[in-house]
Amino acid sequence: MTTVSSAPVQPLLLPAPSPRAHTSSALPRNARRDHSIPSSSSSSLILHKTMRGEFSQSFQLFRELLASGWTPDEFALGSLLKASSNLSDCCLGEQLHAKSIRAGLASERGVRTSLVAMYSANGLLGEARHVFDEVPLAEEADVPTWNSVISAYAFHGYYDECFLLFGAMLGAAQLTPTDATYAIVISACSASKKVRIGKAIHAMIQKDQMLDEIKMHNSLISMYAKWGHLEEAQKVFEAMAARDVVSWNAIISGLEQHGECENALAFLRRLAGLKAPPVVQPNRITFLSALSAIATISGLKLGKEVHARLIRSNLDGETSTGNSLITMYGKCGEVETGRLTFEMLPSRDVISWNSMLSGYAQNSQLGSCYELFKAMQLSGSRPDFHTMTILLCAMSPGSVSSSSCRLGREIHGYLVRRAAVKSLPVSVYNGIITMYFKCDRVGDAEKVFKGMSERDSHTWNSMIDGCSTNERCRVAMMLFVEMHTQGFQPDHSTFSIILTVCSRLVSVELGKQLHASAVKQCLHASSPPTFSLSVNNALVSMYSKCGSIDDAAQLFGRMPKRDVFSWTAMITGFAHHGMAYRSLESFEAMKADGIRPNAVTFLGLLSACAHAGLVEEGAHYFNLMSKESDAEPSIEHYACLVDLFGRSGQFEKAEATIEIATSHLGLEGVSCLWLWKVLLGACHARKQLELGIRVGRRILEVDPDDETTHVLLSNIYAAFGLWKDALEVRRLMREKGLKKEAGCSWVEIGNRKHVFVAADGFHENRKEIYEKLEELDEKCRDIGYVPMTDYVLHDVDEAQKEAVLRYHSERLAVSFALLHTGKRKGGVIRVIKNLRVCEDCHRWMKFASEVEGMEIILRDSRRFHSFRKGKCSCGDYW
Repeated sequence: MTTVSSAPVQPLLLPAPSPRAHTSSALPRNARRDHSIPSSSSSSLILHKTMRGEFSQSFQLFRELLASGWTPDEFALGSLLKASSNLSDCCLGEQLHAKSIRAGLASERGVRTSLVAMYSANGLLGEARHVFDEVPLAEEADVPTWNSVISAYAFHGYYDECFLLFGAMLGAAQLTPTDATYAIVISACSASKKVRIGKAIHAMIQKDQMLDEIKMHNSLISMYAKWGHLEEAQKVFEAMAARDVVSWNAIISGLEQHGECENALAFLRRLAGLKAPPVVQPNRITFLSALSAIATISGLKLGKEVHARLIRSNLDGETSTGNSLITMYGKCGEVETGRLTFEMLPSRDVISWNSMLSGYAQNSQLGSCYELFKAMQLSGSRPDFHTMTILLCAMSPGSVSSSSCRLGREIHGYLVRRAAVKSLPVSVYNGIITMYFKCDRVGDAEKVFKGMSERDSHTWNSMIDGCSTNERCRVAMMLFVEMHTQGFQPDHSTFSIILTVCSRLVSVELGKQLHASAVKQCLHASSPPTFSLSVNNALVSMYSKCGSIDDAAQLFGRMPKRDVFSWTAMITGFAHHGMAYRSLESFEAMKADGIRPNAVTFLGLLSACAHAGLVEEGAHYFNLMSKESDAEPSIEHYACLVDLFGRSGQFEKAEATIEIATSHLGLEGVSCLWLWKVLLGACHARKQLELGIRVGRRILEVDPDDETTHVLLSNIYAAFGLWKDALEVRRLMREKGLKKEAGCSWVEIGNRKHVFVAADGFHENRKEIYEKLEELDEKCRDIGYVPMTDYVLHDVDEAQKEAVLRYHSERLAVSFALLHTGKRKGGVIRVIKNLRVCEDCHRWMKFASEVEGMEIILRDSRRFHSFRKGKCSCGDYW
């Protein structure tokens, strides 16, 4: 077994137990007979140890007895066969079978029944049936053996054979089904969902006066509840003349498992209020079902009441109840109370650890989650499938390291080795898919998805989200459509994810269609439709990132509840639309609302200040960050501060900020290049020749193949007319095989994206587009537009410079959009550009919005520009 190397000392994965772990205890042959030990006493000792679950000790005693010459009887062999079943040791069972044949005891009823059970426990149904078929005709009335083989078929899912044998049993004159027989067949009906057979058995039970009424009705309640026939289950319950605690547990558990948690808790209160004798006391099973229902509805107050009742009943120290308490506290957000309960448990099993791990993962305490997992390994407790699923899903993309991904791959391998792939639960597959996407192993995630024989809505959500975060948004959208086609209804998580996909595609039309779809689906559940907080947050973010900041603000204003993500979405949205003061106002309103900002909130604030040149405000919020939130400044925050100082012309402060960040974050080499690139961009924007050359050369010393730096350096030279130096940089790029990213712009018309490059000659409507552009250019010139040829970084004449500017991709996109939308006063054109818009195109857009009477929303690589009536939302500062 490969061990995980993320922890330097201890292995994080322990080997799975071998199914042949006990086969070394082979039975000795040629044992001497010793009559000094009474056979009945020896059999009683073996039976006693087996009943106490001391299976290995039973065989140890058996070996000692055989060595002393003792001869086992049918009772000892029956007990030992049960022990071998519990040890899942077929080899021992087969040896016992052989010994029983040699001793002439194989036909004894107790031995025969135990042999059937042993072979069944080891999955050898053929051998079990062979033992059953050897029952002599004279002994066909051996009901326990019939029950044993019927149970074997039911246990392994061979329900048709189970029902056929039951039918044969009913047809045999000398056989009468017992309570145990009916319980087995009812359980088979529950599992196989054979409603007709189940109801027929219900009718038989009502006619048979010899059966235990309470036991049979309890089985029927469980059967109906398992099918989801909750009304039938309640009818059986209410018709009972007498009930025991199992009756109450069956109805409470059945309701809870089908989401009827409030109803389940109503039965719990009814049980607690019983006064007339016989008073039924709730037991451990009752409380387990109750705590599960409480966890589902996050009923913390009632959960604490149940906890108090458990303490009074001396049940709080039991492992199973402690596990349920930990789960309940975790789901109610009281993770520290859950940890206290965990620490106070006298004995812990793997479920205890899983419950606590889940609590940390659900409450985003990932560090505590991983620390607890290490403690779990140190304690000797082995992880199971669910442990691995928790760890796989707890990984966050921003913190996934190579060691984490290695751990994820080893977990996958560990799971495959622990079980056949097809037997893995769907939840485990979902966790594996999520892990591979977080580790950028898209192909592995898709391979797991395609190999799944069964999927649920979480599977589809994992795939859609994974494709989206790995820049495969079109694939994510196709998966969403396929999800519909295969009959899966999107849930709140699905809508939150797919709206994020629209944000990444910058497709407001698609976003509006999904918004309408979500409203339509919610109308079926409630009127008026109510969205979860996550869906509302996703809608606000989508409209903001697609350029519809007004729609985002309106939706935000109508939200009945907001959290830090809601406010951060608006603050960041206003920042990217050049509405810096509205961003700052939103921050103050957020604090007044009692919401504590996080690191992303401050990133939005700093971005707002950088886009508007608010130097004092930006420095203030940067310093406020550690006081107002638990987050420390990251490289992203320092980059915003460098950009703020650089674009406002305060280059000394910008350089000083880089030095502080390098020291504070421990950056060196490649890791700090981003900050220097931000400063180089500011040098280009503010035309700083000497500093730009120095910064550019510094970057190229560390990363000589960085295309962006070469392009910016060449442009800085060209801006100062240093054509020889600019051409030299371009020559170096060609020698290194580096290419400048081609500028392109696109618009979406009728759910179809139309992409343009500068001087595009390939579009099917190119003739009409250029005619429209010429017409629009003339109108702009008529009201004062003059091309800014200084921004053409080519050594050509003025006419050529004007031609270069005129056919930039964003202008072609606007012209095409006007052809297809017509001139509608108050209309909106949305254009996306992959690079930063040049200053001349920015100026031209203002004139175009004036002459066309339309709003032009342009999103470039830095931000949104909203052009209305000859003005831009950025205030000409970007």
